[in-house]
Amino acid sequence: MNIVDEINSVIRKITTSGDSHRVVLERGFDTDAADLWDACTSSQRLSRWFEPVRGDLALGGRYSLTSSGTEGDILRCEPTRHLTITWEYQGNVSHVDVDLIPAGIERTVLRLTHHVPPGDHWETYGPAATGVGWEEALRTLSLHLAGDARGATEEMEEFAGTPEGQQLIRRVADAWGGADHEAGTPAGDAHARAARTAAFYLGRA
Repeated sequence: MNIVDEINSVIRKITTSGDSHRVVLERGFDTDAADLWDACTSSQRLSRWFEPVRGDLALGGRYSLTSSGTEGDILRCEPTRHLTITWEYQGNVSHVDVDLIPAGIERTVLRLTHHVPPGDHWETYGPAATGVGWEEALRTLSLHLAGDARGATEEMEEFAGTPEGQQLIRRVADAWGGADHEAGTPAGDAHARAARTAAFYLGRA
């Protein structure tokens, strides 16, 4: 896996509006919107690259991710275009928007916006805590769509423990630190928050 290509494949942005921070990721995929939508909403396909999911996967339904314990409600569902869900984990509630944007023949951009409430977790880890996790998911999705066996969740977990995987985590966290600084956080604070995130993902926190 080419680390530089992985870093450059994602556009990272942070904005603040009202009482929430918006962590935004964009990544392009070599497939059409219908296939990308199916990969993101089909329980069978989600279990292959993300997590096993249960529930009523339709507008107004409620889902649960069986591995992490995350659950939530499906607030908006516009097939092949837009999805909005609540993201409820250990008593914390946030929102996730997913937009699929056609970018030519057999090319679609996925924009994921995670609306994160302020609090101690944000002050400690900043946007990297959210961004690193979602980048791992989008990386696995890219492999799944390409039919690459490394897209299996077990394979990606093994990769994360390799020197290359650990370097990628550090580089991604650092990239989010840069985006954090561009959004207005002082450079020293942004770097420190990104470093704490990397340590957490590497099991050194």
